[in-house]
Amino acid sequence: MIINKEMAKVEIEQEELEMLKQTAEKWNRLGNEIETFYFDEDGNERPEDYGDLCDIGEVAAAAFGWL
Repeated sequence: MIINKEMAKVEIEQEELEMLKQTAEKWNRLGNEIETFYFDEDGNERPEDYGDLCDIGEVAAAAFGWL
């Protein structure tokens, strides 16, 4: 995306800002949940049999309210 110098300032209404914050928080939570399949709380890699793509898919589907 190319941004011109004329677009230096963008106004966002408070309601839209709150929605963006909530969306970011939801994605961050999902990312943190999925990360647990790959790394433990100390940052060490987990073995491959700890979880699979089906498990990750279920976590993602639940985050979107599909399960």
